Amino acid sequence: MLQTILLSTILLASISVAGQENILYFLRNTPESNYSNPAHYTDKSKIVVDLPVLSGFDISLNNSFSFRNLGDSKNGTFTINLDKFYSKIPQQNYMSENLTLTLFDFQYRLKNRAFTFGIFENQLYRSGFDRNLIQLINEGNAPWLESSFSTDIDLKFSHYREYAFGYSQSVSKKITVGCRIKLLTGFSTFNIKRMNIAIETGKNIEYLKVSTNGEYLTSMPFNLKFGEEENAGNTSFDAVRYMTNTSNLGAAIDLGATYNVIPGLEISGSLINLGFIHWKKDAKKQTNNGSFTWKGFDLSNIQNQSGLEEEPYLKPVQSIMDSIAAITKVQSTTEQFNTSLPTKVYLAAEYQITNYLSAGIVDRLLFFDKQVSNALTLSGNLMLGKLFSLSAGYSIIDNSFNNLSIGTALKLGPVQFFCLTDNILALNIYNTYNYNFRIGMNLMFGNIKK
Repeated sequence: MLQTILLSTILLASISVAGQENILYFLRNTPESNYSNPAHYTDKSKIVVDLPVLSGFDISLNNSFSFRNLGDSKNGTFTINLDKFYSKIPQQNYMSENLTLTLFDFQYRLKNRAFTFGIFENQLYRSGFDRNLIQLINEGNAPWLESSFSTDIDLKFSHYREYAFGYSQSVSKKITVGCRIKLLTGFSTFNIKRMNIAIETGKNIEYLKVSTNGEYLTSMPFNLKFGEEENAGNTSFDAVRYMTNTSNLGAAIDLGATYNVIPGLEISGSLINLGFIHWKKDAKKQTNNGSFTWKGFDLSNIQNQSGLEEEPYLKPVQSIMDSIAAITKVQSTTEQFNTSLPTKVYLAAEYQITNYLSAGIVDRLLFFDKQVSNALTLSGNLMLGKLFSLSAGYSIIDNSFNNLSIGTALKLGPVQFFCLTDNILALNIYNTYNYNFRIGMNLMFGNIKK
C-alpha cells in the first residue's frame, strides 16, 4: 500500500514539468515585466487595466527529474524502472508548482514615475524527498540489514491572495528605483515541517524496528480530526466564507533598481516576494512520534477452536496493525504559526544593440524553505515601439540544459495580447524537467511623451 501511494505521488508530480519566467524580465513592452522588477517602466501607455479572466493566468511547474529518468518507453508503452530512476536522480529531489491568477491590475504612469495596484490569487505546492526512499520502495529493507535506514519527506501547500501597491520613479538620468508593498490574506495551508521514517533491521531479519517522527502545521477550511472517538470529524465546507476569510494576514515586499552604466548598457536587480503569512484561523500543530519492534509471529500455541467469531491466527496480524496505528496516531494542538513565501532574487544586464534590438542576461535565484534553485537565461529582444515585441532565449534551470524560451506581445489599438514560456521544448514531456506558461491580454490607454 505504501509503495503504491509513493509511486502515485511521484508519477503525478512528474507531469508537472516546470519553469521560471526569466524571459518575462526583458519583455519590456508588456506591463507584466513590472512583476519581475518593480523599477521597470512598462510600455508607453499612461493607463493599463487587467481584468479577471481576460488577463489570463501564469502557471509554473518544476521537478528535479523527468519521465525519462522514471522509466523506459518502447513501442508506445511506458514501463517504470526504479533501478534506473534511483541511478539518475540526485540525492535530494523536489517537485513544485505555482499558479497565479490576476483578479485586477491597474497601472498609471506619468513621465518619470508610475503607480500600480493589483489583486492576485496565488496557489503553490512544493515537496521534497531523498533518493534512499526510492531504494526502499524498490528493494525493501534488505540493503540495510544490521544497519538503520532513515528518510525525510517535506511538503508545503498554500493558497492565498495578495493586494499589491507599487511605486517606481527615476531618481536621476541613470537610476530608477521601484517598490511594491503587498498585503496578504491566507485561505489554507498544509505544511509538513518534518516527516521522518526510520527502519532498523537485525541480522537475518530476526527483528524489525520502525520509528516515525513528524510535525505538521495546518490551517484548513474544514476540520479533520484524528483519533478513534473523533474519526468522523467535521468536513463541511463553506465556499463563500472560505474566499472571504481575512483572519490569516501577512505582508511581503518587492524591491528593484536599474542603473544605466554607459549609454546602451543597463544593469538591474530585484528582490521579489520577501514576506510571510501568519496563520490564525483553525491553525493547528500536529505531531506523531513513536516506534515498535516486530520479532515475528509465534504460531505454536494457536489452536483452532470452534465457536470463536474470529480465527485465532488473525490475532497476531491485528496486533501488528494496532502497533502501526499507534505510531502513526497524530496529536493535535491549537497553535498559530508563520509560513514564508518563495522569494526570488534577479540580477540582470541588457545591452541595446540598435533602437529595436537588445541582448540580455538574467540570473534568478529562488529560495523556498531550505531549498534553493537557480535559472540563468540569455536572450535576444526585439521591440518595435508599442506595437510588437519578441524575446527569445536559452535557459539553464538547475541541472536542466534543454530550455528554449520565447515570449511575444502584440498591441492592436487599446488591446495587447501576450504569451510566453521559458521552455517551448516542454511540449515533449518525456524529456522535460521545466515548464511555465503565461498568457493573457492588457487594456492600454493614452500615451507618454519622452
